[in-house]
Amino acid sequence: MSKIEIIPLGGIGEFGMNCMGIRYGGEMIVVDAGMGFPEETPYGVDISIPNFDFLEEYRDDLTAIILTHGHEDHIGALSYILRKFNLPVYSSRFTLALTEKRLDEYNMLDDVLLHRVKAGDRVQIGVFDIEFIHASHSLVECFSLAVHTPAGTLIHTGDYKIDDTPVIGKPYDLDMLGRIGDEGVLALLCDSTNATVPGRTPSEQAVMPAFEEIFDQTEDRLFVSTFSSSLHRLQIIFDLARQYGRQVCVLGRSMQKNVELASGMGLLRIHPDTLVELGASRALNDDEICYLVTGSQGEMRAALWNLATSTYKGLEIENGDTVVLSARIIPGNEKNISRLIGHLYKRGANIIEEKRRLVHVSGHASQEDIRIMVETSKPRFVVPIHGEYRMLFRQKEFIKNHVPGYGDNDIILIENGEVLELDEYGARVIEKHDLHKTFIDEESMEEIEYETVRERKKLAYGGTISLVVTVDKKRHVLLGDPLITLTGVAGLDLSNGFSADARAAVAAAVADMRPEQIADRTVFKENLRIHLKRFVQKELSSKPVIVTTIVEI
Repeated sequence: MSKIEIIPLGGIGEFGMNCMGIRYGGEMIVVDAGMGFPEETPYGVDISIPNFDFLEEYRDDLTAIILTHGHEDHIGALSYILRKFNLPVYSSRFTLALTEKRLDEYNMLDDVLLHRVKAGDRVQIGVFDIEFIHASHSLVECFSLAVHTPAGTLIHTGDYKIDDTPVIGKPYDLDMLGRIGDEGVLALLCDSTNATVPGRTPSEQAVMPAFEEIFDQTEDRLFVSTFSSSLHRLQIIFDLARQYGRQVCVLGRSMQKNVELASGMGLLRIHPDTLVELGASRALNDDEICYLVTGSQGEMRAALWNLATSTYKGLEIENGDTVVLSARIIPGNEKNISRLIGHLYKRGANIIEEKRRLVHVSGHASQEDIRIMVETSKPRFVVPIHGEYRMLFRQKEFIKNHVPGYGDNDIILIENGEVLELDEYGARVIEKHDLHKTFIDEESMEEIEYETVRERKKLAYGGTISLVVTVDKKRHVLLGDPLITLTGVAGLDLSNGFSADARAAVAAAVADMRPEQIADRTVFKENLRIHLKRFVQKELSSKPVIVTTIVEI
């Protein structure tokens, strides 16, 4: 009997970029295709995606892509994987509605086969028999997956929490999970994002008391910024705005798109008199308006940043306004959010954030949710996924110490690029691939080669030296002095004659070369670069990028 292979391409040991291959008997499905947002922007790159070129060796095995839910860290790279592998896509109606808009922007919608499924459905995809389990999360219509194979069943949790009282939809389907657990589960692939957090993750309804107080006590204009995908939170805002006599103006492209999409599908229930356009909102009294805006992470192009810096269509934050930041800080965004809050304070705003009031709850399972997941599904093995390595490790330690029957050999830690082989007798990593991220230019949304980013890194750390030499194309001798231009090179003192010494060193190197070395321009250019590199390292102890140009006369 064949064994199951689990191959993570992203999302393990890091935030975002969630993507995993599951392979059995020469067939493979891909679960999620997410983008990431590097914590330290790598030299002009704001978006990263998994290295889908790695899947080329499995091209003939690939059968489908399954999307657990519609967050960007799970669907944001879908168009890029579909450009390389035109596979059918399975997910819920809301997730597919989000992906359709993105695919349509790239003129790909007519070329992709999208299969809409709902919770409780069971779909046969080649050798894989997949059940879609309703999962509660900060988004709606989310799935955990039960992947049945002849070698055993895998549960992939996706992003989840055990929410008993969600604002929209039903609680997590523990009955279905328990039934599958009773039938036998080989491995549980379990979200680790909140594995360091004790207790249960609060319900989406837990923020309502704080928001009720805010709506009741705020006398001036109210601005609420949250993730545009947090439909539970948006529903609460719309309901309370109507209850307290405020209309809602939605600002920011992604917020407007998601509100329109979700309300059109009946997921958001908005009274016709609640929504108001920007122009009409200006005529309302301060206590009659609530602005629902993007930008909770301090993004400089989002609505809240522009409101705080007087660059949003004539509307700006004013003294006495209340601004609610109803979102967690995504790691890496701390500086941007701090700058945003500074601008808001300068304008006299009253700021309410999750550290001061319960205006945000996580969408991810905390430790006791993880315990419920493990005890209900009863897997032979647990494989922590989604999160930094410390979170994967903490999930292992928690389960080992708090769920009877699990020891070190039953909880398997893996990393991106590793191939985990599973059967009823054991779990072992059989291969390790070094997977570089693929970077995306946010303006053009095209891929940037890894080597290009490496070159930018070199430029950032070492600066650049431009060397131009002029040679006689017939006699292969140097004509005049070399021209050297230095930009951003550390250790350079313009008063110590370094440039003159560098020119002399290059001229001396050319004088030592044989005519045939100069005649071969490729060899000549590389020799010049190496000689100048050695001179610079000796004199300045730096490693700038050296760009050599040969002019023939």
